[in-house]
Amino acid sequence: MIKFQDVPYMRLNMDRFEQKFRSQLEEFKHAKSFGAAYYALLGLDRIRDEFSTLAVICEARNTMDVNDVFYKEETEFFDRVKPRYEALENEMNEALLESPYQKEFEIHIGTEPFRMAALHKESFHPEIMEELKQENELSSKYSEMIANLKAETEEGVVPLSKIGTHMGSEDRNERAKYAAIWEKSFASAGEELDDLYDRLVKVRDRIAKKLGKKSFTEVGYCRMGRTSYTRKDIVSFREEVKKNLVPVAQRLFEKQRQALGVEVLYHYDEDIFAGGKKPQPTQNILEDFQKVYRELSPETRVYYEELLKCEFFDLSMRPGKIMGAYSNYVAQYHMPFIFETYHATTGALKTFAHETGHGFHSYTKRGEPFSFSGACSSDLAEIHSMGMEFLVWPYLKYVLPEEEIASYCYIHLKNALSFIPYGCAIDEFQETIYDHPNLSVEDRKDLWKQLEKQYMPWKKYDTDLFLSKGRAWQRQTHVYRWPFYYIDYVLAQVCALELHFMDQENHETAWNCYKKILEYSGQKGFKETIESAGLPSPFQEAVIKELAQSVENSISWELMGAEI
Repeated sequence: MIKFQDVPYMRLNMDRFEQKFRSQLEEFKHAKSFGAAYYALLGLDRIRDEFSTLAVICEARNTMDVNDVFYKEETEFFDRVKPRYEALENEMNEALLESPYQKEFEIHIGTEPFRMAALHKESFHPEIMEELKQENELSSKYSEMIANLKAETEEGVVPLSKIGTHMGSEDRNERAKYAAIWEKSFASAGEELDDLYDRLVKVRDRIAKKLGKKSFTEVGYCRMGRTSYTRKDIVSFREEVKKNLVPVAQRLFEKQRQALGVEVLYHYDEDIFAGGKKPQPTQNILEDFQKVYRELSPETRVYYEELLKCEFFDLSMRPGKIMGAYSNYVAQYHMPFIFETYHATTGALKTFAHETGHGFHSYTKRGEPFSFSGACSSDLAEIHSMGMEFLVWPYLKYVLPEEEIASYCYIHLKNALSFIPYGCAIDEFQETIYDHPNLSVEDRKDLWKQLEKQYMPWKKYDTDLFLSKGRAWQRQTHVYRWPFYYIDYVLAQVCALELHFMDQENHETAWNCYKKILEYSGQKGFKETIESAGLPSPFQEAVIKELAQSVENSISWELMGAEI
């Protein structure tokens, strides 16, 4: 098997690709039998793999070093041609929806691909091609800008990603010092970030208007492929979080403040527990995680061994590499590519489990005849990753000192709960912004301050550099690059926590539930998938209230050093 670094790359001939795509699409449209239509669609799927493979390779190598001139130019090329590809996808969606063999196809690929096709059709029209190019270019600019942010330290100027361990130091003064350095770095790009987001909002508003939508919020829902729930459902869900989860999270942070013996719990204290010592995960994450996946299941053992053998990953930190993590499927090589800036912190360990969870789903789906089977909505995709974060708990002894495992689990569980209101704040922020696209820069910052008070009343800052000015949302890549994605993380987090409590009672039951979610994803919608697998829907009455209480009851106050 070829290693990722040896995978060849070439620029796609888009004119030739379009011709080949449309020729195969015509064959599908004019098929005289289901068998003929089936194999025509299969051929079309292989052609789509050509585009996605080159796009993924280009993105990986660009994010590995945004200053690499060759892949920077290739990224600009894909920014220009992706709207043309979306036009082809739209033609395919129309053909799928008009196919006389839809019922037969549903037996093989499920009903979800057809529902997704209908939604994606709503979010595209040839008239928005120029706006899509602009949106892609502006989105890419954000990643490049953040990747090149520098931190001015006593040791000299270093990439911002290099100070992560200092920000999580056991020494509070060191944490405060490096948190301020981080804020200064972001603040230096504040005006540019404001301008970039303003331009993105304006171009997305034009897209919405040309599509005949009231606001880009509607476009966002179509793009995200939400077939199981509506905007009204999300609004009700957010209100449940405010009412029944935020007070629990606030109590946890207050107990933590008491345990730490500090007058004010600042944002850089939130991952520290009583005694100030933080868990120190292994530096050799790739090697040590092999033991985790070997014991978790036969399927994860085979998957991870092949991932290591082919070296489809990049975890090192270096100048020019973007801060962040992702897993992308390289279709023509039938392997996921795992990307992270790993720096041996609790967050980095959790992220590695998260991204390899994504990768495991793509790996398990690679034998399916159609890529539709693996192309599920992101609310389900994030259960694959967030669920894996918890399913590896029984094997943490391989990646953490045994005496630090309980501390890691406490931090993970508390952060999982407090993430939910943060994600809701991001979602409500975007919804408000796109419903009112003419809000000024200051209005947007004021809006974030209001939302932070509602969803995260425990947040405290000790500087006036960046975060306290209503700018915390600007560090969130998804706000710029993938609007309306973030609430999918939130729904998935709820499901992952439900899976965790199932796992605490019976590991085999939880693992089988997880595998069913992997299997049904892409064939069924969000609600159908989780309910068929045995999890309650986050939209059900009392789910949020009961889940928050379960987390509060599970956290060991003795570990925190506080009395109940």
